[in-house]
Amino acid sequence: MKIGLLYEPAYWFLLEDLVRGIEHEIRLIGGQSYHLTTDTLDQTNVDLVYVLPYDEPENLKHLEAERLVINSVRAQEIAIDKIATSRLIIANNLPTPETVISQTPDAVIEMLDRYGIVLLKSTNLCGGVGHRILRREACSQRRLGRGTITTRMRDQTYQVAFGARSRILDRTLVLAPPYYAQRFIGTTAQTNDRVYRMYVVGDSVVMGTMRVKEGVDTAEKSIINVATGAYYQFLQPLDGEMVSFALRLADLIGFEIGVVDFLRDPSGHPLLIEADCDGCHLFICRKFQEAPGYGTPYNFNAHLVKRLAEIVGGAPHRR
Repeated sequence: MKIGLLYEPAYWFLLEDLVRGIEHEIRLIGGQSYHLTTDTLDQTNVDLVYVLPYDEPENLKHLEAERLVINSVRAQEIAIDKIATSRLIIANNLPTPETVISQTPDAVIEMLDRYGIVLLKSTNLCGGVGHRILRREACSQRRLGRGTITTRMRDQTYQVAFGARSRILDRTLVLAPPYYAQRFIGTTAQTNDRVYRMYVVGDSVVMGTMRVKEGVDTAEKSIINVATGAYYQFLQPLDGEMVSFALRLADLIGFEIGVVDFLRDPSGHPLLIEADCDGCHLFICRKFQEAPGYGTPYNFNAHLVKRLAEIVGGAPHRR
C-alpha cells in the first residue's frame, strides 16, 4: 500500500508530529508513505492521496480527477465553509441552535431583541476561533431607543455597528456581512464549559472527546478551544444520539474521515454545531494525545490509516 501525504511544506512546523504519526501507522501495517508537493505530484505512483493543509486547491482538484483523494475536495470545501455546513444541518432537520444566515443585520438584531445575547460565528474557521459574543445592552434613556449592541475584545467593550467592511472606529466595531449567528446555548448563568466531539472514520464513530474549560463564568469565556485553555477528556461510553447525528452529517458533507462537534441544550439534548476534517484548509486537532488515558483505543491516526488501507483494497467510501 502506497499512501501519498499532500501538504504545504511551509506548514511543516505545524504538521511535523501529525505527519510522522500517520507515517508510523502506515509502516505498522506494511505500507509506504510519500511526501507529496506540487513538484512531485506527477512523479510518484501512489494508491491514494491523503490531504493535509495545502495552499493550491486548484491543483488538488486536477489531482482528484486522476487519483483517489481522501477526503474529497467537495467534502473539504463544505467542512471549511461553516455556513454551508449549517445549511445542510438545517435543511435536513438535524438538531442545531437557532441560526441566522444573512447579508443584512436585521435578523441578527431581531435575535438580539429576543434573547439579549447571540453568538456571531466565524464563517471559515474551526474550534471557536473568530467567534464573538454580541449583547443587547439595556438603556434607561428612551431617546436612545432599544439600547446599544456591544461586544468584548481584549478586555475592552466596543459598541457594534454594521457596515460594508469590517473595521474599528475609535470604540466602535463595524461588522461586515455575511452575518452568521446562533442563539447562545448556556445555563441560566449564560455559560457553557464543554464541547463534545465525535470522530468519524468510514461508517463508524471510533472515539469521542470532550473539550472542557475551567473557570467559565461569562458567555465570553464560553468559546471553548485549546488556545483559550480548554483540555481534552475521553468519552466512554459514547452518546448514541451524537453517534447517529455525526454519521448522518458525515454522509451529507461527504467526508470519509472527520469530526463532528456538539453542545448540549439546557435539557441535555445534543445540538450539532460544526464539522471538520483533515484537508486543504485545516486539520483535525490531535491535542487529545496529551490527555490522561490516551492509548490504543484513542489512536485516531491508527483508525485513519486502517480505513485508508480498506479503501485501497476496494472498500466503498464517501465522495
